[in-house]
Amino acid sequence: MVGDQGAKEGAGTMSVDEKIRTALLVFGDPVENAVYHGTAKQYYSFNYDTIATDFGDDAPQHERYLVQVHFFAPLNAKITNRIKQTKRALYAAGLTWPDTVNDSDDSGRHIIFECETAEGADIDGND
Repeated sequence: MVGDQGAKEGAGTMSVDEKIRTALLVFGDPVENAVYHGTAKQYYSFNYDTIATDFGDDAPQHERYLVQVHFFAPLNAKITNRIKQTKRALYAAGLTWPDTVNDSDDSGRHIIFECETAEGADIDGND
């Protein structure tokens, strides 16, 4: 498993979306999967791709999530501490320590946090 998942596995079954939302909502900004349609000038959005992994008997045992969390803020916002806090919050939620990409431009700040997590593959449909 990736991140510190070993210690968290028995703590309950929280979806990847819930892990990300729970980790980021503590900052008080909106958090949306994929697209944010609100009016806040500072917010998070996230997306992920999955890869089947740990094959046994021709079936995946886990899905690896390649996660991107996007933090948007106004150009004049002081975000250095928020970047550090966001990394710590995602890691504490069971994701790997995030890499960051600064994709800011003239329209505002845009920091991308790239990290991973994994969960068991539900090949039998037992939600």
